[in-house]
Amino acid sequence: MTEPLNRDGAVAITTPPTESKSRLLQRFWERYFYFYDTLNESPPYRRMVERHAALLQPAAGDTILDAGSGTANVTAVLAVPGARVTGIDFCEPALERCRRKVPTAEFRVADLTRTLPFPDATFDKAACSLVLHYLVPERQRFAATELFRVLRPGGALAITVFAAGFNTWRVYAETLRERRRTDGIVGTAIAGVRYLINTSRIFYYVWRIKRAEQSGDYRFATAEELSSILAGAGFQVESVEPTMAGQCWTALAHKPAAPLR
Repeated sequence: MTEPLNRDGAVAITTPPTESKSRLLQRFWERYFYFYDTLNESPPYRRMVERHAALLQPAAGDTILDAGSGTANVTAVLAVPGARVTGIDFCEPALERCRRKVPTAEFRVADLTRTLPFPDATFDKAACSLVLHYLVPERQRFAATELFRVLRPGGALAITVFAAGFNTWRVYAETLRERRRTDGIVGTAIAGVRYLINTSRIFYYVWRIKRAEQSGDYRFATAEELSSILAGAGFQVESVEPTMAGQCWTALAHKPAAPLR
């Protein structure tokens, strides 16, 4: 069985998703996650992942949330010794992969389009990588308020979204340029052949995601829009920077240590 398509050929999505639609979306992401970690061969992608740790500076004793853990690439860089890291994702089958990859972290099923299963002020820090743009604007705002709620006063959030006009080819071209500098022409060609099938699959899935964005099911963001979503939830936005070959935005924001007057 394939996912139902809207008139533009993208996965049809409601907001928030119904139970049946949520199951269809889980199947979509379960299939994508099967080869998603091929992205770890891309230097621009790896820098984006590692930037979350650079911004949040995870340390022993921190309680950290990875909201939308996917295949746990960001969770892995946050799970430093002594930190208590919790990853959440609505795609339950993906969590088994996450538990194998980062056994020191806890993983739970949760959906950013709904109230998160944590009390107020649970976490010191939070990451949300490549998730928010898969929601329509009202759900993006809701998710941001939930992240604000579960952070402690003074807590930090690092968040990355697809930029408006996201171009997969630019990420791929930058990947090839950087691999050529480090591995040479022959090494880059060998890697290209080795990962050709999975790379083609990633291009296909991102094409479907972009079609969903064009039809209004998802919403990619400008830097200003990302800042506005975070500020609207109550965050103080410290920085917004381009990442992943300029095709994403990564922001650092803080929950005020005391209520704003």
